[in-house]
Amino acid sequence: MFKRPACVIVTSILLAATLLAVIASGCHPVSASQNQEHISPPQIKTETIPLGYFELTVSPAEVCANVGEHIEIRCSIYCIIDTPVEVNSVDVLLFDSYGSTVREQAMTKDSYWSAHTAYTIVGDEAYYRLKVNFAFPLGEPGEYSEYGAHSFPILVTQEQEPIEIVSVLGPIGPPNPGGPGVKITLKNVGLEPVISLTATLEGELDTSFDFTFDDVTLLHPLQPDRSTSATRILIPGGGFSDNVSYPLTINATLQNGTNFVYTKLVQIVEPPLIPIWGWAVIAIGIAILVTAVILSRRRRRAKA
Repeated sequence: MFKRPACVIVTSILLAATLLAVIASGCHPVSASQNQEHISPPQIKTETIPLGYFELTVSPAEVCANVGEHIEIRCSIYCIIDTPVEVNSVDVLLFDSYGSTVREQAMTKDSYWSAHTAYTIVGDEAYYRLKVNFAFPLGEPGEYSEYGAHSFPILVTQEQEPIEIVSVLGPIGPPNPGGPGVKITLKNVGLEPVISLTATLEGELDTSFDFTFDDVTLLHPLQPDRSTSATRILIPGGGFSDNVSYPLTINATLQNGTNFVYTKLVQIVEPPLIPIWGWAVIAIGIAILVTAVILSRRRRRAKA
């Protein structure tokens, strides 16, 4: 049997480790949900529900929407009793297919007897109900909640989007007094080249920031399975918190003229201290150094 020199074995092991390190580094999780939005208008219907104390007229009575789509829920309240009633609040309760409450959202009162709210479809909703909190100011103090009278179904559909969010990293670069630098990397996962690409990141306090991918043009389209990045200083820099998801709206135009606009929820993640290519360079350098040391020792032994 032939034995391989020790230097060859060590070099092979280190190069294999380098390859695994690069692969593992490239498989990092991306803090972006698959919430997306290619809007088809929801079915707008109304339905009046007698509650004993009120009649609620609710719109839409049935929702058919994509993941990430913004829908508007409205209701008007008509009191059917003579006793004065004080409506304290109206809330939307959303349930999954197992009947468990997945989230609750307060409605904004337009007037004493009407309310509305804008809601973004996440994808685990199956139906929603309304909860009315009210009291009788002239009678005994008390509060009554009604949310079981009727369920409004939500049909969630998903449509394939051409752009995938690879990462949203920040802060990028040296500290900036104007605000943090954020780098967004997107990938064309469709079959058609992309000729125009922008993204808008919405933060707290009604802030929004536009990212333009200038390298994606009609003359230089983003080909399938290729990625592109855009970096921007967020001025003013406030409006973002750790471990909080924010809407990122992607606007992409394909070479065939089709336009996609959809929204995903993302988190801004701190970039790694050393980039992926840095780890690869370090691993290769270590492999070369170890190989040189082994060869040097073999030469010394041969001379001896």
